[in-house]
Amino acid sequence: MKILFDSYHLYHFPQFEPVVKLLSAQSDIQLYFSHASGIPAAEKEILSTVFQRFPGEVITADSEEQRADRIRRLEPDVFLCGWSRYPLNEFVPPRTWVGMIYHGIGVKPSYWRDHNHRLDVRFVEGPLRLRQLQQRRLPGELILTGYAKLDPLFNGSLDEPFHPSLRESTAKPLLLYAPTFYPSSLEKFGMKLGDLTQDYQVILKLHMWTYFLDEWSGISLKRQRRLAEKLARKFNHITLLGPEVYNIVPYYALADILLTEASSTIYEMMALNKPVVVADFYRLRLSHQLFRKRIYQRRLDREMSQEMTDFCFHLAEPQQLPAVLQEAFTANDRYDDLRKQYQQDMLYRLDGRASHRIVQAIQRHFHPES
Repeated sequence: MKILFDSYHLYHFPQFEPVVKLLSAQSDIQLYFSHASGIPAAEKEILSTVFQRFPGEVITADSEEQRADRIRRLEPDVFLCGWSRYPLNEFVPPRTWVGMIYHGIGVKPSYWRDHNHRLDVRFVEGPLRLRQLQQRRLPGELILTGYAKLDPLFNGSLDEPFHPSLRESTAKPLLLYAPTFYPSSLEKFGMKLGDLTQDYQVILKLHMWTYFLDEWSGISLKRQRRLAEKLARKFNHITLLGPEVYNIVPYYALADILLTEASSTIYEMMALNKPVVVADFYRLRLSHQLFRKRIYQRRLDREMSQEMTDFCFHLAEPQQLPAVLQEAFTANDRYDDLRKQYQQDMLYRLDGRASHRIVQAIQRHFHPES
């Protein structure tokens, strides 16, 4: 059986990786990997290194037309993508079973909109998302599996973080700050972040687009990147992770607390029952400042951002950070029951076997009698 993982971007691969590891051990499976031809050269280089860690063939091309032609000629039995915002029908023949293991479960409306008509199956992270997708009557099959990306946290297969010495070198609590690219709180913090976090060891993990792009839809990502670099240079307690750290999951295990905004990381850290602080302030472009509703139409889901972060500690302005972090450490157990319910609704089973359920679903599709 030929199975191709199309990691269009680098940040799609962490969701694939536990599934890839399982399939790599099966002698009757031939693995293939590919990425988009138009992504930045630095991103391609890291993806190439990542792919080399696994047995399989890498399909690359100078254009998307050429790449689509090569994959069609391969005639994979299974084509798995991390999003479906490209013409999938041009990449696969009719007989190929096309599935999506979505790259995040956060608060952005792209989760609902990202459903290409060529998808045969979508592997769903939790019962809540399953119900929401069913209500939208999207075509294709929905299979409840859990969130494969988090499997290593629960099955003993967690990779060592790139900076394991962070835990050993300090008695300070470890704060994982994972701002998204837009809307981001990073520029609102500015250089004050260093002063506000002196009592912590800070691991700063930028969104992948902030590493690779200078601009996104009128927003300067270069400014965010330079600010992060300046913070890491000036403050010894701030460690900036590079783009080669493509998988944040080991740092959930390493860190004591998470700081973020509207991001899937909220629900990923929730799996470990660790405290999460959500910054409710961001630097918005002018159109979103004047017409706030537009940010929910384009970037955020109002229900998720307002109602489903109620197990988090909220930060209204930067200078409140020390007090809110202290509150989060001392009062995290007040949300134990609520967090447990959200874990069941959004993450299904935290048993380290979501990737097994995905593999089993693939096997059942081709061998329904087994």
